[in-house]
Amino acid sequence: MKVKQIVAVACAAVMLTACGSSAANNNNNNNNDNKVAVTESQKPKAEGLNVVTTTYILRDLTEEIAGDKATVTCLIPKGQGVHGFEPSPKDMNQVNEADLFVYNGAGLESFTDRLKETAEGDATFVEASEGIELLKGGHHHHHDEDAADHDHDHDAADHDHDAADHDHDHDAAEHDHDHDAADHDHDHDAAEHDHEHEGMDPHVWMAPENAEEMAENICEALAAKDPDNAAYYKANYEKLSEKFDALDDSFENVLAKAKHKDIVVSHEAYGYLAKEYGLNQIPIEGINSESEPDPKAMKAIVDEMKAKGIKTVFTEPNEDDKIAQTVASEAGAEVKELDPMEYESDKNYFERMESNLKILESALQ
Repeated sequence: MKVKQIVAVACAAVMLTACGSSAANNNNNNNNDNKVAVTESQKPKAEGLNVVTTTYILRDLTEEIAGDKATVTCLIPKGQGVHGFEPSPKDMNQVNEADLFVYNGAGLESFTDRLKETAEGDATFVEASEGIELLKGGHHHHHDEDAADHDHDHDAADHDHDAADHDHDHDAAEHDHDHDAADHDHDHDAAEHDHEHEGMDPHVWMAPENAEEMAENICEALAAKDPDNAAYYKANYEKLSEKFDALDDSFENVLAKAKHKDIVVSHEAYGYLAKEYGLNQIPIEGINSESEPDPKAMKAIVDEMKAKGIKTVFTEPNEDDKIAQTVASEAGAEVKELDPMEYESDKNYFERMESNLKILESALQ
């Protein structure tokens, strides 16, 4: 080989070696950058409580009270309803890492007792419906039946919203928050807890007074977990309390003037609202909206609608309303939507309830 060719080959080899070294350095730099990026993403969250809730309503109420003092996450993914939800292993890990785990109670979540038994973290379990008088499911709450059986004594004593009934100082005597161990011991076993809530109506949030009591329970839990910010949580709760009072007054004033008191609904989600404001709920489907009525039950509802002159059937957003549509068609009634707030929405609790009130007002006039 000629000398010039040898020199050329040697130079090329040197250049290739240099390029390879440069590429290796670049790769190492990229890897270092990636390591930095991963490290950044794994930085601990900002200081504050970590709260996990089971439902959207609980998430929204907690966010209102906690403000910037907590990170609040809802276990139920967007697009899924509250009935039948079961947590994944990832969800279980979220609960393990939480400071507070807020659940509805009243039998809505079938998995809470299992979570209590298996939870590995230090999360405090908060039953938002604690202290609320629960209704049994499976009843239509007819006004023409005995008030003692259906607890529909809507006289002045029940609906006189004076200071004695609606004093929102919320002391233990007024809100029955003396939760003794026999009734509300959160350390009781799963079997006892399941039996206590068996067959109960979990839709407590549909009455503003109940939602307010849920908010108070959440406030107390936040304050107990983070006493340094107790005054902050209390102040936020008090603002929320005023909004609940105004909403309750609106429902009371509007529905007291309603000419009709019967509401035919696609599933039994409005018992607390009906009880509070003197309405008569006639559900087509049961508590969890999973069991379809038989033809005989549907015919009975249609006959009752015709006999009472009921001209509206209330369906729900995000649900298949074929059965309700059939009942409405057979009874010669129109269909309107009521929102039981079982699915996430861009609107908050108050906006959704105010929308419900407008729909009820137009249908029952």
